[in-house]
Amino acid sequence: MEFDGNISSGLTKEQKLKLYQKEYYAKNKEKMKAYQRDYQKTWLAKPENKEWKKGYMAEYSKHYGKIWRKENPEKWKASLKKYQDTHKEEIKDYQQRWRNTMKAKKMMRIGNWKQLGIEDTDFDLVYDTYINTKECMICGNKFKNSLDRHLDHDHESGEIRFICCRSCNINLL
Repeated sequence: MEFDGNISSGLTKEQKLKLYQKEYYAKNKEKMKAYQRDYQKTWLAKPENKEWKKGYMAEYSKHYGKIWRKENPEKWKASLKKYQDTHKEEIKDYQQRWRNTMKAKKMMRIGNWKQLGIEDTDFDLVYDTYINTKECMICGNKFKNSLDRHLDHDHESGEIRFICCRSCNINLL
């Protein structure tokens, strides 16, 4: 259906306006795209506009991305798999770098404790104490390395007892 300017064509005023706008856009598509490109270049040339857009797009992407992933789980999985397949080395390098950060080491250690059944209300405090303890709480020997330090706990209750060396940990069992 084309807009012929005739009000008696059976369409409401709003429908006619939408139809006219669609037709106008179709006829002037390239001209309008060129105008938008030029406008964006001049607008983004200002540093404050560039920063504003960067922040806005980050927030918009977070919000929209969550909604889109929830509504399109299969497309999201396919997209993720495609990305992972084409960026294997980059992902592997990133993961290796991340595992060596203090935050990652802390998260992995606490996760390991939880899997072992250790229970506590403040794992951050336990971790800080664990890392800053330099000698066995039982025999008093200094830890040779990080592998020599163990968090001893009651296997039935999950309660933490000591931070001790490997040999004391074995002898307590």
